[in-house]
Amino acid sequence: MLKRTSMIVLAVALTGAGAFAAFHSDAPATPHVLAATVEAPAALSETAALPPNHPPIGAMNGAHDTAPSMRDDGSPPAITWTAPAAWKTSPNPSTMRLATYRVPRAPGDTEDTELSVVRAGGTTDANIERWLGQFDDAGRDTRTARILHGMTTTVVEVHGTFTGGMAMGTAPASHPGWALLAAVVETPGSPYFFKMTGPTRSVTAAHGAFDALLASVTPTSP
Repeated sequence: MLKRTSMIVLAVALTGAGAFAAFHSDAPATPHVLAATVEAPAALSETAALPPNHPPIGAMNGAHDTAPSMRDDGSPPAITWTAPAAWKTSPNPSTMRLATYRVPRAPGDTEDTELSVVRAGGTTDANIERWLGQFDDAGRDTRTARILHGMTTTVVEVHGTFTGGMAMGTAPASHPGWALLAAVVETPGSPYFFKMTGPTRSVTAAHGAFDALLASVTPTSP
């Protein structure tokens, strides 16, 4: 009986040792891989792979208006507009822009004023805050919202030292005495941005033409 009991104890000990050795084997364990889910760019997307209403990452430093997440989706524009005759059409510095215009200089100004048109994503407030972040020593901004042809249009203006690049791919530069005059036109799809930056005198002189451009913005379909 004693012999049988010893054999059982020995068998249990060997089984436990085997299990311990197997648990601590040097053989590599099968890794547990988690499938990463990456959000597709939001309808444009000036914002993408971001929480809702988050401003665009690539442009947070104020260097330019466009970022990898701001690619236009290539669909036909949902609006049309008429640019003032005195504004010259310029080549778009990137495919992310729908249009680029050179605005006439006011007497005494030596730098160009530019207006860009972009279809993007993100909320109106988030994008306006991003634009304001491109200015140092900025005065108080003014914002007005109105309905034009059934579309909410928010206009913002601010003066200060512009620190953003005029176009994608240009290095940030400091431009004291500059101004921003811009509008966000909300459509059922992505909003459209009409953004003018340049010397304060030129931007101020172009205010009437800018208002006329906004008044011409019309949906392409009812």
